[in-house]
Amino acid sequence: MALIFRWYLGLSSRWSNAGEKGREVDYQVWCGPAMGSFNDWVRGSYLSEPNNRRVVDIANQLMIGTSYLYRIQSLKMQGLQFPNFYSHYHPVKSTLEV
Repeated sequence: MALIFRWYLGLSSRWSNAGEKGREVDYQVWCGPAMGSFNDWVRGSYLSEPNNRRVVDIANQLMIGTSYLYRIQSLKMQGLQFPNFYSHYHPVKSTLEV
């Protein structure tokens, strides 16, 4: 049974990489725990719906979140104390037109 699973997993990865027609249902994309962490991060935001996810939006939210958390951390290092609420960034849809 293990040999069959290994065979199928190997082929399904190859099918997705090659774009094998007729095997779209069998495609397997390896992503590890990062996909689950991302889904936890966007839960409850406008990005929780997969149809709302665009590369530019996600990249923008990651950059804004990184800069926000970096600023909070630098203020903490200067001695300011914040409630834990401010140590989390959640994606918020921009109201600006791009």
